[in-house]
Amino acid sequence: MADFTTYANGDVVALSGGGNAASYPMVTVLENTYDTARGNVTSGDTCTEFIKIPAGSFVQHVMVECITGEASVTITVGTAADPDGYVTTTSLATAGRFATAAAALLGGFVAADTWLEFTIAGADLTTGKFRVAAVVANCG
Repeated sequence: MADFTTYANGDVVALSGGGNAASYPMVTVLENTYDTARGNVTSGDTCTEFIKIPAGSFVQHVMVECITGEASVTITVGTAADPDGYVTTTSLATAGRFATAAAALLGGFVAADTWLEFTIAGADLTTGKFRVAAVVANCG
């Protein structure tokens, strides 16, 4: 089991994400897509810097969309303090599948910059692709 923040080629995973921020204060969608064409993930590994939630935000919703499925692979999404606090173990076997957030951390205030992270389990992620999106209200 290992933590990582870059693809195999050295590109920073977090830099492939973005948002639709237009003004401040605002509600925005922050999202990032992980594509194994840029690097595989070993079962048990955690990407510790996937989507940055800015300080002063309320997390309204988090979801996972499976774009390219891979049998036996599961994902959790959370923070360093609660690794499956947003999306508990869910399958990435079926393309087009959506998984929505557990209630544990929703509506919570993020006082300091916080990274959403994901952990892969069940099997190595070698051909799959998925997107994580977080709806946040930035108030601080």
